[in-house]
Amino acid sequence: MKTKQFKSKKFTGVYYRLLQDKSRTYFITYKDPTTNDPKKLTIGNTKEGFNEAYAHQKRSEILSTLRFGDDPNIPILKSKQTQITLDDLANNYFKDLLSQRDNKSTKSAEAKYFGHISKTLGTVPSSQLSKDHAKKLQTSLINKKYANQTINGIIELLSRVINYNLKNDIIKGSNPLYGFKKLKVDGERERYLTKEEISTLLSNTKEDKTLHLFTLLALSTGARLNGVLTIQKKDIDLKKGTIKIKDHKSNDTYNGFIKNDTRELLEETIKDLNNNDYVISYDHGKLTDDKRIQRRLKPIFDNLFNKELSQKDTINRVVIHTLRHTFASLLAINDVSIYKIMKLMNHKDINMTMRYAKLAPNSGQDDINKLF
Repeated sequence: MKTKQFKSKKFTGVYYRLLQDKSRTYFITYKDPTTNDPKKLTIGNTKEGFNEAYAHQKRSEILSTLRFGDDPNIPILKSKQTQITLDDLANNYFKDLLSQRDNKSTKSAEAKYFGHISKTLGTVPSSQLSKDHAKKLQTSLINKKYANQTINGIIELLSRVINYNLKNDIIKGSNPLYGFKKLKVDGERERYLTKEEISTLLSNTKEDKTLHLFTLLALSTGARLNGVLTIQKKDIDLKKGTIKIKDHKSNDTYNGFIKNDTRELLEETIKDLNNNDYVISYDHGKLTDDKRIQRRLKPIFDNLFNKELSQKDTINRVVIHTLRHTFASLLAINDVSIYKIMKLMNHKDINMTMRYAKLAPNSGQDDINKLF
């Protein structure tokens, strides 16, 4: 049975044959600019990962090569294989990250990528990445019985790798994972500290000035653990009252603000530091390993807030991330707008911030009463 041939509605010179199994074999046509002879070249089948956009790209490359007088015999499959793959993007990301902070957290993220993502998607050309690939990865992890929260974390890591390469112009376009639906996580952390609990916590960290400053900055900026640890002297503007914070999750920076009662301790800490020195340091401005902070805060949290709570009780246990959650929760309780909280938390999606809306004192009733 003869297969049907169709012309692409999007691209000139791109055609496909519709096979019995509903797959498509793409081919291109063009004229040799030197001889004016018509040429026809098969690109590949959809089952092998080829599509009409790729066929169009190869046609453009061939015509460009011919116009410049180079060899027209371009090996399609070889070119396909030498495209930038997802593993290439990951290597770019981790090479840069490790040059900035060669710690256990970064190495753990690298191990997570090559242990989970690379095995499923590592050889996929970056130009072909889509939500379908994320779904494939998600499904494979579900089948391996990983917890939903763990799976969401792995998908987020994949998105961070792509965002890094987009930001540095290594690849073009937008992140194909934008809007990808996460798995529902039961028992999402709800615990935050009250003002009284914050006062108790701060009084229990005062003997360790470095730990005390870390706790103050975490509570007053909402920055994550490594975001606070990588604050350098040059990131602090005492006149404007701002701190430039590195968001290692999204690989960008944003501004936090210096709380008035933190200014004096911060000013005293940085006065003898060089611009590139780290503010939270036990070793003369050198970067502090995150485990060093965790080892000091965990017993304080456990003694003050976690007595008789199971290690698995993620809803009620106080951990370092609770400080970030407290920052956003107290802002909401103080009736700060959700949009402003989103900016202060450096959330990329308003849905991430909406969880705090329920804490706002004004549920809307007061506004309704003012209507007429």
